[in-house]
Amino acid sequence: MKIRKSGIAAIAGLATAALLAIATPSQADNPTLLIWVDNGAKPVVQKVIYDWASDKNVDVTIVGKDFGAVRDLLKTAVPGGTGPDILAAAPHDWTGDLAAAGVLRPITLTASVKAGLQKNAYDAFLFNGNHYGVPGWTENIAVLRNPKFIKAPITKLSQIPAGKLSVGNDWNANSDPYHFYPFQTSFGANVFGSNANGWTKTLGMAGAPGAAFANFLNAKKAAFFGGVDHPWNNAICDLINGTRPLWVTGPWAISAVEGGVANSASTPRCSKGISVAKKTLAIDPFWKGNDGKVAKQFMGVRGFYLTNSAATNLASANSLLSYIAGKDAQVAFYQKANKTPANLAALKVASKDLTIKGFAAAGVTAVPMPNIPAMDSVWDKWGKVEGRIMKGLAVGSAAADWDATMGEIQNLVNQ
Repeated sequence: MKIRKSGIAAIAGLATAALLAIATPSQADNPTLLIWVDNGAKPVVQKVIYDWASDKNVDVTIVGKDFGAVRDLLKTAVPGGTGPDILAAAPHDWTGDLAAAGVLRPITLTASVKAGLQKNAYDAFLFNGNHYGVPGWTENIAVLRNPKFIKAPITKLSQIPAGKLSVGNDWNANSDPYHFYPFQTSFGANVFGSNANGWTKTLGMAGAPGAAFANFLNAKKAAFFGGVDHPWNNAICDLINGTRPLWVTGPWAISAVEGGVANSASTPRCSKGISVAKKTLAIDPFWKGNDGKVAKQFMGVRGFYLTNSAATNLASANSLLSYIAGKDAQVAFYQKANKTPANLAALKVASKDLTIKGFAAAGVTAVPMPNIPAMDSVWDKWGKVEGRIMKGLAVGSAAADWDATMGEIQNLVNQ
């Protein structure tokens, strides 16, 4: 689908049967941009982009792509001369993989545009010292709490009552480092080191901090976090009825919690949901570790990448990216699809929604998920060692199994 802005001026007063018209310059004379976006995000971004294009006299073509295929398609299309100028609304943790493949072009935003963005969201696209994307919206987990049963937020890891916590955990994959990261960072076991150029390749979760976390998992076992067999609907009902009034999860769970769960063969009825708006559901930030360490969860960011196919359309592409980073575009993303803005002024507007306000406040401590190319393998091994330890299946002691796995992960990253 294309959009263009062209005017037609009629020449009146001619006594001919045919109406003559003079058109403004053809589409070929206007700047053009080709944009790819995954089909799921296309409804969110296309009107915003088309409105900008109409105002700027830019001819834009937006092509929807399958989310699971678009990354690999980009790697062949850009070198082959058929790639888009911009990849829209793509996850920030693709940055390292795509940059290493040579298909991305670093972006340059003005100081005033950068100052308007959350720093952790902007830095999510930092790889090897270059920024490769503009953040459009963010997402992070927090602690949902039923205040009827636990009156105040948990401020220390040691305060979590036994048997009162659920974690949004995928046991089919053995565990879920994404949801367990706030527990891990409570011991200072950051996944990697970091510096001004972004994440380094040196693991930060090995050594004494990692061993302390492994021993914590071993002491608590799976039951502390909800158990191995704890389906989604059970976690919702446990939060509502107070069986487990704390749930580590993300904004994707809010509508389900507020709607409740109907009767089913495997889930008790809990159709009367609890609500953020009615203040019967609280969204809390994470706690501190027992020695004062800040628990940090991961931030996910959807952003807009500039590709090497944009060589002839840089002025228009950069203009669009600056607009995407601004208040108006990100307020529109919020209004269209309830997205949490990465732009600070837009976030202030969106924070009238108490769900967005709560998760954004919790996300102040969030760090971007690592975007290095080896992360797919890292997630796999990392989750499996967590799962073994919590199921009581560690190879040797919990700390020894953790340490050996960290050595395997470090070797993968070094390759």
